[in-house]
Amino acid sequence: MHSSNTPARRPALLALAISGIVSTPLAAAPITQLDTVNVTDSRTAPDTDVLIGQDTLEKTQATDAADIFSKTPEVAVGGGSSPVTQKIYVRGIEDTLLNVTVDGATQSGNIFHHQSRLSISPELLKQVEVSAGAGEATNGPGALGGAIRFVTKDPSDLLRPGQRVGAMLQAGYFSNTDGYRTSGSVYGHLTDDWSALATLTKTELGDYKDGDGNTQPFTESDVLTGFAKVVGQLTEEQKLTLSYERNQDEAFRKHRPHWIPSVRNPVFDQEMIRETITGKYGFDATSNDLVDLEVTLYNTEASLEHIEGPFGTVLGSQESYGGDLRNTSQLGDHSLTYGVDHRHDEGKLVTTGTARETGSVTGFYLQEHFQATDRLLLSAGARYDWYELDDEQLNQQFSESGFSPNLGFSLDITDELTLHGGWARAMRGTQVKELFVLDYYTNAADRTKEVADNYELGVNYRNGGLHMSAEAFVTEIEGVVGQVSRAVLGNVGDLKTKGFNVGIGYDWSQVSAGVNYSQSRPELDGVPLNDDNWTLGTSVGDTWVAYLDFRPIDSVDLGWSGTFRERLTDLAPGYTEKPGYGVHDIYARWRPLAGDQLTLAVTVQNLLDRQYQDHASYAVYGDVAAGLPEAGRDIRLSASYKF
Repeated sequence: MHSSNTPARRPALLALAISGIVSTPLAAAPITQLDTVNVTDSRTAPDTDVLIGQDTLEKTQATDAADIFSKTPEVAVGGGSSPVTQKIYVRGIEDTLLNVTVDGATQSGNIFHHQSRLSISPELLKQVEVSAGAGEATNGPGALGGAIRFVTKDPSDLLRPGQRVGAMLQAGYFSNTDGYRTSGSVYGHLTDDWSALATLTKTELGDYKDGDGNTQPFTESDVLTGFAKVVGQLTEEQKLTLSYERNQDEAFRKHRPHWIPSVRNPVFDQEMIRETITGKYGFDATSNDLVDLEVTLYNTEASLEHIEGPFGTVLGSQESYGGDLRNTSQLGDHSLTYGVDHRHDEGKLVTTGTARETGSVTGFYLQEHFQATDRLLLSAGARYDWYELDDEQLNQQFSESGFSPNLGFSLDITDELTLHGGWARAMRGTQVKELFVLDYYTNAADRTKEVADNYELGVNYRNGGLHMSAEAFVTEIEGVVGQVSRAVLGNVGDLKTKGFNVGIGYDWSQVSAGVNYSQSRPELDGVPLNDDNWTLGTSVGDTWVAYLDFRPIDSVDLGWSGTFRERLTDLAPGYTEKPGYGVHDIYARWRPLAGDQLTLAVTVQNLLDRQYQDHASYAVYGDVAAGLPEAGRDIRLSASYKF
């Protein structure tokens, strides 16, 4: 796919017609669903823009964030093909400006700006929801750029119809890294009302090779994940869910793992651990439409240890605990969701004993969906949040508060054509700093809250097997926080991103095909974001994703997908152009026994062994500041057996 110096002549004409419109996910806006997923008692948020189902994750044999979002053009993942280096960007905005949750447990904070703050095993996931742009009040506090929600599997998702107890063994091999993944799960009913699931997964990947056959040193990964969940149906109306996840990754890697090794990028032993405990209680009154209560409590602790690194052995940890109490009431054509949420964060460098920050945010929210007519759905909501931060070492205190309202609509113009749009605002106060700068970074005394305004206008059309969609968006974050001077964090200016998404596809009885396109233009005070705008975002070229899925018989799935990124020429001064590239993936799955008892799969990623640098990764700017290319051809083989 070649690029053009006049991109406005392509589908950008749509954006020009509504260029003042900005992005916000809307209530009842049609979801871009990448695969059908059977959801059991999982509440997909109304403002979900992208729903990635379990089937998609299995087709790609996903091992990291890049695999999870590989078929979603408005989401980019950069940092190379090592899981620990990867960061997620939604419409050019980094995940540090989004709310990221696992089963409702917020994954807050920033461990180390060169490394991912989220480690999760895709094998545990039932679905992933993406809300792009600030949206509904239920997205939680500080969702300036949107929200990403990871939902894990329940025991019932693995049991076959009529089965009481089961087990599953899985094994996979990855040719590029000469790596493997094995997992074992047991699940089933403890009683008629209680069920449980336990999974242990081991993934070991060696250094990966790029498309030119060069080994990228110190990119190996050794991950051990344990997961357990217990689900109890206390009564017909009450349900309790308890889950625990522990993810550990230890390897000998670079200080800045997203760069090549150099005299300024030493190599040493590092260990990352994340533990999340979540409890959920639900009470859905069958005889009272006013009561549908859900309570979520969680505790997450993430840590990174540099063992005998350039500053000695340093251990940093980030702990978050909190809860969300919400109720949904049905009042005729009105659906009201209201509640309160609270989160407490603590970041500290354990080995120094002095660098420590604590912060908290408490919010009240209300979100309404009103079916005004058979064809018109309106939504409106707001939340009010209070932020507090205490920096003990520097004796700094911050306190901010503010409203985050939203409005939206969805209008069925005809049975086939739907128009949707809206506006949302989100505010965020001062939060705990990145762990490994706690002891020497400071907050500017005049630092204030960040405020995002998002607008969106879109249209969806479906007629038989044909489905088409288009939407334009603009997002503006006033007073976005970054590095105002060396080791000082403050409001650096206004971040604005605008663009649009277009998609078309057709579903036949045994074949599905389509293509999706995304363009975003993130800027800071009118200058395109660059590779050094850490915690803010980055610029990527226009992205196309095409797919073709074929099921010749019920037991066989075949498919191809292609990701094409156009040349990036609109750059900040001093930064070099990023070339375009195209990458092809194919997959095949075979279920030779009845049902899904045995599944054999092969996936080939980067089929043509293309040498390329993802636009969301750091580019090459010399012998020191040089990012990593992506992995070359990777043949993935897997087998799973259910007992």
